[in-house]
Amino acid sequence: MKTRWAAGLLLVGWARAALAADPPALPEAPPVVVQAPPADARGVVAPLAGTLTLLVPFAVGCALWSNSGSLASQKAGTYVMASGFALAPVVSHGVAGRWRRAAVFGATSVVTSAATLVAMNVREPFNPEYLNRQRVTFGVLLTSAMFAAAVGVLDSFLVGPTERDGP
Repeated sequence: MKTRWAAGLLLVGWARAALAADPPALPEAPPVVVQAPPADARGVVAPLAGTLTLLVPFAVGCALWSNSGSLASQKAGTYVMASGFALAPVVSHGVAGRWRRAAVFGATSVVTSAATLVAMNVREPFNPEYLNRQRVTFGVLLTSAMFAAAVGVLDSFLVGPTERDGP
């Protein structure tokens, strides 16, 4: 038992001696000054504006779909949803001043939203007499319009506030 204590005290003494010794001096490095770029409020607010443009019409359209069984309100809900889907990427990138991205993502979203409305007017998807397989085109187009809008808004979040097309 005494040898363990003696070994422990010896190790503690060596540790103290090692810590007491001055380490070799390293050359001083110049301080690194990092300056953040000025925050562009439009680049920060733009993705949020696009998200609201996507989600608010979607919620209103869903409320119109579920509130009544009339075909007119369900069609109105689809128009509201599709307009929100079409505008969301344009708003999200346009507010930030990224007009090329707004054109690319907005065109995709506008085309899929317009195709959804055309499919709805060609064959009424809310008609209870139709089978589900007769509504597949509308469902696929509405889903693709939603995803096209979501990808455009997500890109606005990923690009961030610094990358703009012009002043």
